[in-house]
Amino acid sequence: MESLFSLLPKAVDITDDSREVVENSVFFAIRGTKFDGHTFVGEVLKKKPLAVVVERDYTPPKGLDFGRTKLVKVENTRKAFALACKEFFGRPDERLKVFGVTGTNGKTSTTYILSAILNKVGIPCGVVGTVEYRFGERVFGKGWTTPHPKVWFKTLKEMADSGARAVAAEISSHALEQYRIFGTRFEGLIFTNLSREHLDYHLSMENYFRAKRRLFEEYRYRRGVANFDDPYGRRLVEEFHLRGFGFSEGSHYRVLNPISTIEGNTFELQTFDGRRYRVETNLRGGVQIQNLAGVLALLDSLGWDLGEIIPLVGDLPQIPGRFEVVVEKPFAVVVDYAHTPDALEKLLQTARGLKPRRVITVFGAGGNRDKTKRPLMGQIAERYSDLVVVTSDNPRWEEPREIIEDILKGMGNKDKVLVEVDRREAIRRALQMAREGDLVLIAGKGHEDYQEIKGERYPFDDRKVVRELLEEPF
Repeated sequence: MESLFSLLPKAVDITDDSREVVENSVFFAIRGTKFDGHTFVGEVLKKKPLAVVVERDYTPPKGLDFGRTKLVKVENTRKAFALACKEFFGRPDERLKVFGVTGTNGKTSTTYILSAILNKVGIPCGVVGTVEYRFGERVFGKGWTTPHPKVWFKTLKEMADSGARAVAAEISSHALEQYRIFGTRFEGLIFTNLSREHLDYHLSMENYFRAKRRLFEEYRYRRGVANFDDPYGRRLVEEFHLRGFGFSEGSHYRVLNPISTIEGNTFELQTFDGRRYRVETNLRGGVQIQNLAGVLALLDSLGWDLGEIIPLVGDLPQIPGRFEVVVEKPFAVVVDYAHTPDALEKLLQTARGLKPRRVITVFGAGGNRDKTKRPLMGQIAERYSDLVVVTSDNPRWEEPREIIEDILKGMGNKDKVLVEVDRREAIRRALQMAREGDLVLIAGKGHEDYQEIKGERYPFDDRKVVRELLEEPF
């Protein structure tokens, strides 16, 4: 790696995409799930790069030689690329306090809560995650929950150059498996939970957990906390001597006497050393109690004064698409990103806890993803809802009706289930059925402003659709 790093100051660019290679750039040959970058080295050499980085022996085709291009062999080109990106962009993570949040559900909410608190105490903080990569009013990009290594370190640099002193980032299991953020130094880490998701990629829950576990094993960080209510969180607490938070007895930061209303949440937080704080927040949805508790636990572990922090959480910005109340009266309409069985169950339990007249749920499931979760989500929706409208989510390359059939396999009482493939019409029907005191939940897409169908993204925002439909005569 030392010889590679000595070349970087001379490089005009670095990339793992053969199409981006220009003269005096550095190309990293990475083996992906569909393509192997080593197969493009011959084409790359014609562009006269400064260096080509490989992880296996390479002999150029007959009639082609390296010329002045250096061949650098490393053990793992994914790791080498991430480390090179860090160096190329001036080690931006070391200019910032980077906070990493991993888990299945709650990552977005947790990063938004943490960022809002830091901004309130005068530490300008950016956010990198599912919704977008943002600092202040500037959006640096969007796409993957955790971006490609070059985008990751470049974004950190640009945020630091723009005045950020901290960044709260969602860290996905895919990113950890693929070393997208390898080499990043963290101030603190939070593990939210682990539930059924991405099994089309990881194949088993244990593999999925091991991917998340890498964040605590392979990266430098000052302090870490984990959800003690979650069995995987407990494993992390025990193995890495983290502090646990949650409702369970034995939590280092225990939530007591929670109360959730449509206006917000209140609870008490008891610390491992006997301190007790009353917390009042405008954050809506019972799941936000645990997300907020995780943030408070981490900040306390890092030495922050909770007596100064807690008064600031009474008025926090709305988190896009996370128990986002679009309408309050005469009936409430809530849009939420819940798209896993665990997230949907927690969302519906929160809805039930608000004691509405009825709960009307609109949801579907994404195509080309783990099919086994679909009937589980159907079962959960039926259990907690008075009426269910099953519809399309992001079908991608699958047929929406086939996805819906998978969902219906988990539902026994078809009398309270309606099927409407068109998502806009499904929302319309739910709103038409709603009466004063009801709660309409529209789940699955949250902040997303598109539907993905047959490789195309069409404009579609649940929140916008609700407002449009409510302006029309029923």
